[in-house]
Amino acid sequence: MKRLIAIVLIIGIGSYIAVQYLKDRRFNPPSDYDYPISSEIDTDFYKPEVLQEYYKLAFDVGTYARSLWFNDGIDVLMMDRENYESTQATDYYNRLKSNVKMLENELIRSQELRNAGYNKEQVRLIMEMGISPEEITLEKHSHLLGLNIGLSGAEVWELQKLLNTKGDSIPEDGIFNVLTRQRLIDFQKQNNLYPSGEVDEPTLKALLK
Repeated sequence: MKRLIAIVLIIGIGSYIAVQYLKDRRFNPPSDYDYPISSEIDTDFYKPEVLQEYYKLAFDVGTYARSLWFNDGIDVLMMDRENYESTQATDYYNRLKSNVKMLENELIRSQELRNAGYNKEQVRLIMEMGISPEEITLEKHSHLLGLNIGLSGAEVWELQKLLNTKGDSIPEDGIFNVLTRQRLIDFQKQNNLYPSGEVDEPTLKALLK
């Protein structure tokens, strides 16, 4: 008799613990449902609607998963392949996450370009028009094209700084003198370019690498 009572008590206690565990689990969904907002995105993206959609979808990921958990007991992180509703819910959850990730990658790429010194319009040209960052950089420095001996000013000073980043140590005085011309010719020869002593497009591209 005592043994029977002990067995009943064990079963009762076990059932109580199981029920409490399931209730607690039901009202404390896994924290992994939430999609963490990246700190590396461009929060001043040239298309504000993309940024807004990113935030919305990131929020929807967690909201959708928790709703299924509370209302239907479906855990999208543990798909039950024998349950049609579970497989459909998990598939939709993963598609939501994929869409957020796609937007996130776009926003991170934009921030990387901004960090490299490109402005908002230049980022748009690179990402939408397929213009390479190198082409944008060349356009930004197009004022250096045609520089040759006898000229002076800020453009020559900028050229001298570029030459010095390539290992030279010429005075940065803004005067395109004989020394600057010779250093430019040396640079052109080192890069298998025509040694004209003048800044042409191939030379500028090599200087900007």
